[in-house]
Amino acid sequence: MKSEAGSPIAPRRGQIANIERLRVLSAFGVASFHTHDWFPRSFGIIGFVVLLLSFCAFVVNRPEPYVLRDLAKRKAERLLKPWLFWSVVYGALGLAKVIRMDVSFSDVFSATMFLTGTRIHLWFLPFAFVAALLLVLAHRHMAKVPEIYNIAAAVLIGMICVLGCSIMQVRVPLQTPLPQWTLGLPAIPLGFAIGRIMILPEHKNRRNCYLLVVFSTAAAFVAYTALLWLEHGTWFDLGSEYIVRYGISMALVCLALYWPGRLDSTSAALGSLSYGIYLVHPLVLVFLYQLGILVHQPLLLLFLVLVISGIITLVFKKTLLRQFI
Repeated sequence: MKSEAGSPIAPRRGQIANIERLRVLSAFGVASFHTHDWFPRSFGIIGFVVLLLSFCAFVVNRPEPYVLRDLAKRKAERLLKPWLFWSVVYGALGLAKVIRMDVSFSDVFSATMFLTGTRIHLWFLPFAFVAALLLVLAHRHMAKVPEIYNIAAAVLIGMICVLGCSIMQVRVPLQTPLPQWTLGLPAIPLGFAIGRIMILPEHKNRRNCYLLVVFSTAAAFVAYTALLWLEHGTWFDLGSEYIVRYGISMALVCLALYWPGRLDSTSAALGSLSYGIYLVHPLVLVFLYQLGILVHQPLLLLFLVLVISGIITLVFKKTLLRQFI
């Protein structure tokens, strides 16, 4: 449906206005994470978590579970095919670095790249593929359980995962890809809970559940802070930044669903570019560096990276390469 800029448009199935806007902000946050140290790391990490939470929620936000084989085929097209393509692209850049700059092969490539891809930000794609399969299996096994129990159990498991992963990130020396996986793991049960809330038949019940998740998460943080204060940080200092980032991410997604808003053409257009920007922006940074284009102002550099990444994404979408973006 064609519309004037800024006017409401008819959303595609599965589109929710404020979720689309969150995805745009998340992609920008991730790009800022890789662009310059001046930007707060939390912005990029929250962006990752929001993307994964919304992805997981939309895998299970229907009464009947997907057929596992059908979903695996669809997600492979959407996630694994781009992962392989961009792994080849970034791998070629790495190989060129080895050849031209006389860098050791082991300094550029490692065995973990079979799990993450040849650029670390690509870890998100195979992880999301596996998460989708796990969510469908969980959905199939819990389809006959009352939704309120599904939601409560998923939130509880998610919070336990948040606490456990925060301990691991602080107290256990983790090698790639374990830091990335521990970042994403709690989003699977928490995304499941959000997705099941989305299909509750009563609008009032859905909104109450979103608020309950937000307030229960906030209460858990207050309790955590109280314990931290009582123990002077000697035992309960278990990755508070990690926990707070997850709490903010959960609140953002739940509030975006609580106030779904109306999808305007600008948000829809930017939302359609967010996945491509996520995949492309490290490539843009590499070329800017190779061309000797030095931008010392971080905000200007981020703007340049986002614009060029958006243009590349648009070009891809107009060609046969659209399957990789």
